[in-house]
Amino acid sequence: MKKLLALILLAVASYSYAVDYMVMQYNENVRVVLSKEKCEQAGFKAVAQRIDKQVLKGCWSANGNNIHIQWEGGDFSEFPVDRFYPVEIK
Repeated sequence: MKKLLALILLAVASYSYAVDYMVMQYNENVRVVLSKEKCEQAGFKAVAQRIDKQVLKGCWSANGNNIHIQWEGGDFSEFPVDRFYPVEIK
């Protein structure tokens, strides 16, 4: 039930104008940010941001209870949707 609620929250947040991004703190040095901007390849834009300001760009889409991210260079990641929380960045 918790994952279903998180998935609904993500879906609503993706189309809401009040929430710009969904964020997951991967570890102490890296966070993954999902935006609602269309990605050229498919889905929406994603970025992994390191504390030293290096970034890795990708495209994300929902895959059941997971977020699937296809990174530049061919690698991919999948994370549970309930690890992401909405953030409004000004």
